[in-house]
Amino acid sequence: MCSTEANRCNGRSSESFVDGTNEGVAYPKYWLAVLVQMNTEKKASARLDRLGIVNYVATQTEVHQWSDRKKTIRRIVIPMVVFVRVDKVTEKKLLACSFVHKYISYPGHSEPAVIPDEQIDRLKFMLECADSKVEILEKAFEIGDEVEIVRGPLKGISGRLFLIEQGRSMVGIHLDLFGYACVNVNKNDLISKK
Repeated sequence: MCSTEANRCNGRSSESFVDGTNEGVAYPKYWLAVLVQMNTEKKASARLDRLGIVNYVATQTEVHQWSDRKKTIRRIVIPMVVFVRVDKVTEKKLLACSFVHKYISYPGHSEPAVIPDEQIDRLKFMLECADSKVEILEKAFEIGDEVEIVRGPLKGISGRLFLIEQGRSMVGIHLDLFGYACVNVNKNDLISKK
């Protein structure tokens, strides 16, 4: 264990702690998402391990193949995020660590977003067992949804979602006589009309 880092983050060494407290009392632990610097997720995880903090970096094993060789890599699925299992005391002290930028919270809230254990367990299972590439999508649209374009030159146009592909969507506007006029739009530029 790196005692200098533990002292800097906790104010004292972690050997004197019982379940993250100095009172000998166990506080309930929960998962939070920590924002770290780009491309330092694995290093941050190693530092958290040295501090005795349970953490998880969402990675998926992929095999990349070229004409002359194969290489197995662990791809980061959620960039700049490390999940940590902490209690109230450790949550506050962890922010003092240099590699922790902030806790991720829900839009419009200042409190860190608590992630249920079941969601972390399902994410781990999916990443370990999936045969194909797992991607995180911010918005869950379905084909046939009424949507409105909120950014770009087509801002304000409403239509029906026809196709959903990697990062792109096809939105169509119904023309009674001809059918649908369709355009490719980034999914982040859409909102649901429901």
